[in-house]
Amino acid sequence: MTNNLANDMTRLRGEIAAMRDSRANLMSHLAETRAEMQAVVHQMVGGFAAARSDMTKQTKAELGEFVARVKGAVTDLRQTAAQLQSGFQDDLACAHRAWQGAPAAPRTGRTVIKTSFRAEHPSDEFTPKAKKKKR
Repeated sequence: MTNNLANDMTRLRGEIAAMRDSRANLMSHLAETRAEMQAVVHQMVGGFAAARSDMTKQTKAELGEFVARVKGAVTDLRQTAAQLQSGFQDDLACAHRAWQGAPAAPRTGRTVIKTSFRAEHPSDEFTPKAKKKKR
């Protein structure tokens, strides 16, 4: 019986030593893996920073172009509105002279502006419904 106990204790000590070596190997492997992962993450963060910088430059350039296009469109709209107002003022002045019985003055320097507010064809315009007669 003592022989079995001595053999079991020897075997148990061998298993403990093997597990201790296995644990040491695992810990060193985990440390190496951690260092590798840390390097990969550091590289990835650097790539994100570079991509963010590139995206910032691109977005800034695109926004600058957009603002320039909007400013151009607003300028065009202002010029069109000014021309329309001038035309309306000329029409009102002619109508006023006509109501007073004065001969109509020839219109000079007036330009016709085609706007997107008018229909291209008469069939495209909205025609009001005829009113029903009451009985």
